[in-house]
Amino acid sequence: MDRKRHRLLLALALVMAAVPVLACRYSVRDTGFVDFGTPPYRLALAIGALPADVVARYRQAATAALPDSNVEFVLDGSAGGDRAPLVLTGVPGRHLDLRAASELPSDPLAIQTLMESVVTSPLRIRVHEEALRSFAVLMLFEGRDAAANQGVRNTLEAAIAAVERLLPGMPKPVSVPPRLIPVPVAQQAGEAVLMWGLGLDPGPADDPRVAIVYGRGRRLGTALEGPAITRTGIQERLVMIGQDCECDLDRAWLQGPVIPGRWDRGFQETATRLLGFDPEHPMVRTEVSRIVLRGNGDRSRLRTPTTALALGYSEESVDDLPMDAGGGERFGAPDSDTAPADTNTSGRREFAEAAVPPATVPAAGALWLLVLGSLILACGFGVWIVRRSHGRL
Repeated sequence: MDRKRHRLLLALALVMAAVPVLACRYSVRDTGFVDFGTPPYRLALAIGALPADVVARYRQAATAALPDSNVEFVLDGSAGGDRAPLVLTGVPGRHLDLRAASELPSDPLAIQTLMESVVTSPLRIRVHEEALRSFAVLMLFEGRDAAANQGVRNTLEAAIAAVERLLPGMPKPVSVPPRLIPVPVAQQAGEAVLMWGLGLDPGPADDPRVAIVYGRGRRLGTALEGPAITRTGIQERLVMIGQDCECDLDRAWLQGPVIPGRWDRGFQETATRLLGFDPEHPMVRTEVSRIVLRGNGDRSRLRTPTTALALGYSEESVDDLPMDAGGGERFGAPDSDTAPADTNTSGRREFAEAAVPPATVPAAGALWLLVLGSLILACGFGVWIVRRSHGRL
């Protein structure tokens, strides 16, 4: 009887050992490269007061500029009154007025430039490149207070250094630590779409603000400002990005918005090669969406990963900073010295080839076959042991 009991326990252990193989293939960082089916941003053009030929130019420019992006172009025939003629909308209740009626261009080249600025900019391209090859990106939007800027920068650099020591022990290690991208006040006027997409009021503020971005430009949690920018808080969020996406985390933290932008074939191929699976594959999208969207939780509550608590660091708060009162969400004409948007996708493909090392994990198809084969063998062996214990073989 003892031998039969031991065989039953062995069979159960084999089956249970095979299950985690299916459950631990993706980290939180991996999920940032997957499209959960979130509705795209809407770029609405009010056509009531525009000549038909100008409307046709906007439609043509959108057709050329918006493919491979998460922005769709729509014609709005119901707009009127004081509403801006060109509006970018995202989550309910938030919109960005891109141009006043008097500033709406009619020249084909100017229209094309405007459309390109909605989905790309030098800074957004850099964010995508850094997020591809590094663990995460910390965006520091500097304020007018130089001392506060330096204090926040020191806090972020200390958090990055602490998390870098933990990277080798994470479920899916990334060789490049989190990157810090400071955005000076002078550069922010030309990055209104990016700042608005991160949930910030576009344009400069008195105090610095921080947003953590990972994957294909997904924001983790909410943007931080004032007393919320602490070393402890930043480290906890960064450590969360390295955790297994099946662990006991508040899923609401993983459902942040993706910045308005263009994710072209070059970026996609690089992500597939680096991750070892295709984040656009239907099976991957279905599985990751099921994991991330299965519970919304309380966004104000952060479940701290145990690895963060083991660091032994102390709370280091930046000088008390008043919360940014913000301003209007209007994107005026860019400054004359603002760099034009880079639309050269071939250049990004060259970056992809040069910056990303060859993948060291199997491709998605091979991984699926390996996992499925292991599970079948384990279950079959377990059944064989059970049946033999009952004298049926």
